[in-house]
This record gives sequence, structure tokens and C-alpha cells, in this order.
Amino acid sequence: MRGSLRILVCALVLLAAGITEHAQQAPERKHDPFPGWNGRVDETVFDFTRYWPLEQCDEAATLLAKRFPELVSLREIGRSLGGRPLYCLTLNNDKTGPHTAKPAMYIDSNIHGNETQGTEIIFLTIHFLLKNYGHEPWVTRLIDTRAFYFVPVVNPDARFLWFGTPNNPHRLRHNLRPFDDDRDGRIDEDGPEDLNGDGRITQMRKRDPNGDWVLAQDKRVLVRKRPGQQGEYRLWQTEGIDNDGDGLINEDDIGGVDLNRNFPSEWRPRHVQYGAGDYPCSEPEVRACVDFILAHSNIAGMQFYHNAARMILRPPGSSSDAGVTPREDVATYDRLGRRGERIIPGYRYLQTHDGLYRAYGTQIDFGYLGLGRFVFTNELWGRTGHEIDGNPGISPEDIHDWYEEFGGGRAWIDWKPFNHPQLGEIEIGGWDQFATRMPPSQLFLEEGWRNALFTLRHAESFAELALENLRVENLGGELYRLRFAVRNNGAFPTDSVKAVERQFDEPVRVSIAGGEIVSSALCDEMFARPQLQRGKPAPLRIARIRSEDAQHCELVVRAKPGVSLRLTATHPRSENAGADVKLP
Repeated sequence: MRGSLRILVCALVLLAAGITEHAQQAPERKHDPFPGWNGRVDETVFDFTRYWPLEQCDEAATLLAKRFPELVSLREIGRSLGGRPLYCLTLNNDKTGPHTAKPAMYIDSNIHGNETQGTEIIFLTIHFLLKNYGHEPWVTRLIDTRAFYFVPVVNPDARFLWFGTPNNPHRLRHNLRPFDDDRDGRIDEDGPEDLNGDGRITQMRKRDPNGDWVLAQDKRVLVRKRPGQQGEYRLWQTEGIDNDGDGLINEDDIGGVDLNRNFPSEWRPRHVQYGAGDYPCSEPEVRACVDFILAHSNIAGMQFYHNAARMILRPPGSSSDAGVTPREDVATYDRLGRRGERIIPGYRYLQTHDGLYRAYGTQIDFGYLGLGRFVFTNELWGRTGHEIDGNPGISPEDIHDWYEEFGGGRAWIDWKPFNHPQLGEIEIGGWDQFATRMPPSQLFLEEGWRNALFTLRHAESFAELALENLRVENLGGELYRLRFAVRNNGAFPTDSVKAVERQFDEPVRVSIAGGEIVSSALCDEMFARPQLQRGKPAPLRIARIRSEDAQHCELVVRAKPGVSLRLTATHPRSENAGADVKLP
């Protein structure tokens, strides 16, 4: 009996140890960082197992600002072409300083109307930060020392229609600016229609021995015919009719301008870059984002969410690196981009122009080539498929098989006969709008979290100033010599080399409170060969400081003996530093 009791007690102890160990996987929430904080967090439950229409996004943004006013504020930064607001959520702890005085991370999504899930990643990121503030030390420090600007939906008109009307995966990429795609003098007159009334716009196929498509081994799937092979089907990617009688189907859909070809850096006109718009920032959605970014010189990094190719992309998009991207900037990008490959398995870190395609007037070129900020575009998800056809790469059969396993019957619509008014007997079916570009919503959470974590690691990498090895020497009377080093402990330099080229860099400024700077100089590591600062001696100005590097400084200060001086080193895109100096 005693042996059995001993075994039971041991089992209970082990069980308790297991529970304790399991509990340690989550942050302990012992106190409220603000009154009632934990209760408010518990009441805020978002459903990340489905994708959100525009109204739900706006409601979530309003709810976050109302429920967590200590850290979250909401403002409208502009209006879309259709008059819908573009909202920005600012996440910042005002008790540790205003958001404009901290290095900031700018994150936006859904600039292409059919590339939607980045919006949910933004809300997941905000919810994670709020939930763990005050409990996870690294999250608390991140919020206390950085600011975050989130623009969940850049193209609200297209998102509203994408969820509210029948669509396929590739429609409504652009904004709703009317445009004559087929140059027939009429505008947006021949878009897709939901012919069979099932609430979706899928594909159409018709038997045709001259067609380019044949049945795969799985008879539901079409693959392109091989050279010399007899065709079996003609395929239309969207269902619809020839509305304008020109012999073509769905060649003049709604809109528009590709908003990610309308930014001012490396912009090209429409005959060079499809979708570019009439001139840079011609579209109100782009102008709102550009004006906001330019008004916030503290933005140190930017993250843009797109889909779908499972990529972490860096600039430039308009050219190769040669002669454009300084080698030191490439090394900074590589350090974070390769870390991203580890954070998000299966994603490839690539330079946009060489790894994907050439594109002009893009967000990442505006952010880096225009302003010199370190920026990334993450292409979310991608056509993840099983390898079942024995051929390298992802084929239609691979994709279909994957969705059979994980799509829950939602993504693929079986072919059904339909009597088309112009084509005669056809079949309608294939992929619905939530296929190929977006993971089944049940699988979103892990991918969303991994991408959010990459963005937070980006924000962690900003320059961090520190004052080191401070020494004071009395020169006689009320004159004192201060020698010290200003170190950058961050993974980023205070400014990129590109920022210096574009003259968007800012010096680190060192100032004194409690005394007067008489002269200021930069020195080598031995405080030899001081280079006196030209012009006014205060504040001392230091050009860009590289990552994990230091600049040695010397100040001659006039102050009363025995007073305390406050020495500060500041930069708009760096975590700032301060130190108190007691004069002898």
C-alpha cells in the first residue's frame, strides 16, 4: 500500500512538474501594466480562422483604439477614390515618450485588392503586442522604445468589393479608377459575370481540339499540352460573356491603377510600366501613404504584405544591385533577410528585380531608393502543392491534390455543364477566390504569426545609441573637458548609405543640459587628432554610425563646479541615450 502511495505521490509530483513546465511556455500575467489591462485583453478575441471583410477590419481598428487607449490610437490618413477612409493605427507608450520621438516601424497591407491576408497579419501583430505587453520583457521593451504605424488596408474600395461581390483569386488587384483596358473608347464595360449564380466567379472550359489544354491524369484538372500534343480544351480564367461584342471575353474589367506602380521613386509611364497611372501619386490612396511617411521622419523600417509567392523581397525592384545598392546596405539586408528565412521556413529571401521581376514605381523603391530606409515586401503563402505528378515544380495536379487534403472542399469547384449564350455548351468550375493566393483560413495562424515575428525582429534591429567611457577633466575655472564614445548597439546603422546618397540622412546630435558647450570635436579611439566641428559647437553632430560601431567625442563645457550635467545623444530613427555627469 505504501509502495503504491509512493508511486502515486511521485506521479503527482511529475504531473505537477509537467504542468508547471507547460505553464512556463506562456508569459505570467501577474499584474496589470495599466488598470484593468488583462481583463480588457481577455475580452478582445479576434477570429483568425477566417478572413475579414472591410467592415470587420474597420470595426476591429476602432475597437482596439477604444479598448486600449494607453497604447493604441486611430486616425484617418486619407480617403480612397471611392471615398472610403484609410486608417492608421499607432501603437506607442506615451509614458515613455511621444511616438514621433522614437524610431518607428511602418507596416501596411492590401494595396492590391485581391492580396488580402496581410491585413489579418497586422491585426494579429497588434493583438500579440497588446496581449504580451507588461508580461514578455522583449515585447514590453519593444513597445516602450519603438513606435508602430499600421495601415491595415491601403485599397479599401477593392477589398470591399472583393469580399462583397463574386470574384476569382486574381480580380480587383487595382484600385477603381475607370480605365479603358481594351482601348475601344468604352470604360470597364466587359468584366466577369457569375453566370451560374453560385456566388463565385470561377473558370470556363470548352472542348476544342485546337485548344491549349488537356486533361491531367486526374480528369478534373487541366494542364497545358506538350509540344506536338493534340489539344482537348479551351480555357477561360474567368466566367463571363462578351459584353461589348468585340469577340473577347472579360478583357475590360473594373479599374484601374496598380497602386504599387504609382509611387514616386523610379516611376515610369504606362507604356513602360502597366498600371502606373497618369503620374506619380496620382491616386489618393498612394498619396495618403506617401504624405504620411514623409511627415514621419522617425520611420526607420517598413514592411509591406503582398501575396503569393513565399518570398521575403528587398529592393530594388527597378534594377539589379550593381551601381545602385551600396555593399554595406546589402550586408544589412542580408543579415535580416536570412534570419527571415529561418523564421518563416519555405520562404526565400530575394532581391526583387533579380529574384521576381522588374517593377517601377513600387513601395520598396520609394522606401529605399527614395528615402534610404530598410524595407521589405513579404509575398505571403504561394501555391503550396504535393509532388504527385513526378515532375519538378508545382503543377496544377500538385496544387489540386494539396487542396483536396487541406482545402476542406472550399477552394475547388467541380466542373458542371452550362449553356453559354455565345459559346454554346461549356463547363464552369475550377478555383474559387480563396484558392491559390491564400491559405485555407484554418492554416493562417502559423504563417501569420511567423510573418508578424519577422516584422517585429525588423523593428528590434533599429539603431540603439549608448554613451560609454565618460570621463571628465577640469581645465581650470569653469571649463571642463568631457570625453566619451557614442556607440550604436543596433543591427542597423543610424542611416543607410543610400540615405546619405539621397540626403535623407540625419546626424546623431549630442547636447548638454546644465552647461554651455564651448567647443566640440570628433576623435579617434585614443582621443588623438580631434577634428573641431565647424560652425556652432552645439550640438555636436556625428554622421552616420555603423552597426555595432562607435564614435569618440570630446566636448569642452563651461559650467559651475559641482553641478550635474545631462548629456544626451539623439537621432530620429534610433533609440536615444542619456547620461548624467557630476562635475567635480
